[in-house]
Amino acid sequence: MELTPALICTTCGLLRNGRENCSQCGAAFHSPRQESVNHSNESPLSTDRSSMASEFQKPLITPRTDSSVERNSDSATWDPDQRDQIRTHHGIPPSEPDKESDYSDLFPIHHPIFWGRGRTLFGIFMVNTLFTLLTLGLYSFWGRVRIRQFLSSQTSFAHARFSYHGTPQELLRGWSKAFLVFGLPYAFLSLVPLIWDQIPTWIPNALAGTMALCFIPVAVVGSHRYRLSRTSLGTIRFSFRGHVKEYMKIWVVGSVLTLLTAGIYYPFFENARRKFLVAHTYFGNHPFTYSGTGRGLLRIYITSLAFSIIILVTLIGIHAGPDDLPVLAQWPSDGWPDLLFNSLFITGLLTLLLPWFYLQVAKQRYQWNHSDFGDAHFQFSASTWNLMELRLTNFLMLILTFGLAWPWVQVRNLQFLYYHLSLQGPLDFQRIEQEALDASPTGEELAGYFDAGFDLG
Repeated sequence: MELTPALICTTCGLLRNGRENCSQCGAAFHSPRQESVNHSNESPLSTDRSSMASEFQKPLITPRTDSSVERNSDSATWDPDQRDQIRTHHGIPPSEPDKESDYSDLFPIHHPIFWGRGRTLFGIFMVNTLFTLLTLGLYSFWGRVRIRQFLSSQTSFAHARFSYHGTPQELLRGWSKAFLVFGLPYAFLSLVPLIWDQIPTWIPNALAGTMALCFIPVAVVGSHRYRLSRTSLGTIRFSFRGHVKEYMKIWVVGSVLTLLTAGIYYPFFENARRKFLVAHTYFGNHPFTYSGTGRGLLRIYITSLAFSIIILVTLIGIHAGPDDLPVLAQWPSDGWPDLLFNSLFITGLLTLLLPWFYLQVAKQRYQWNHSDFGDAHFQFSASTWNLMELRLTNFLMLILTFGLAWPWVQVRNLQFLYYHLSLQGPLDFQRIEQEALDASPTGEELAGYFDAGFDLG
């Protein structure tokens, strides 16, 4: 059942009490207004809310609104005194927790919206592929920038559009530096056994592995710093202020403890990495925060492992069953029991994917639900079945089209994320100031060597 938003006074914040005008200040009541999308790079505060998106830009998936107040309504600007005034006006005493709201209905639920179409991304994808082949890979830097610009410009949040400000020349220079710093030394170590036969093979392999292990933290931090410094919402840019030295410490200690504990420490290691990356991410001069713990992730891993063991034991029992079934094995066909149970066993192997899907979506839900921006809280609502349906259909699309459905798969992934992701709470954009920090693209290109990037382009 869809809830009808109440009329509110935009001057003092009182709810309508049966009159056409506010009984306190005399102002006319107005209903909350729907979100409109800003097509420019203006600040979210300077956006004209009366402008509506054109018809051909309607999102493929309409975000849900679970609050009784519509998204981005004027109620988001109520201060604590106005909320107390509303509760007193309606006779809700603070001592009644069953009647007192946690203010979740007083603040809007903000959803990102992706306005792009798969066919548009397909055109970019085909042009990028053609020119990359003709230029022997040189055009790939321009192609990546085009894809990132498209995905960013087609995403809106809180009346403003995202923008990507990176350039192909930056990526090309970054790749050149990364090739000199990592590519050449790694290639040299790989050729050492072929040049000098007297040197044991394990020595250059160990050195190459150690070098790669040390460069991964540099790549991750550099990639985040560059990408966020080139991304903006409206006129405010993101930034990453973490240092390689701090992340290197987390990486080395976590890797060693994970090895010594046979993987038991890994959830704590993963949580420490997540906390570092989120806590050092800023939007303007306001940081994001993360409150997750390694113990919380450990429970998710234990649940997934127990689920896998139960399925595996069940499959072993099913596969060993035909020899021990005295009744069913007496059917006319002697080969049907083996065929039946082998089919069940193969089907059961596919069900082993369920714990993996559960692990992926449970980790995302836990990490998003423990992330905040100021007083606003992120919420991620996807279930295991939602992710399983998405991944399997994407896999079938790619197989049946020999990879040509890649653009539609990327669009589906973004729509899935934005549909289930929301930010609930007050967003005071007037207090956010621009503090853009410059960053080198070298770390991002190092991330490309390790496949440690976090983008869709």
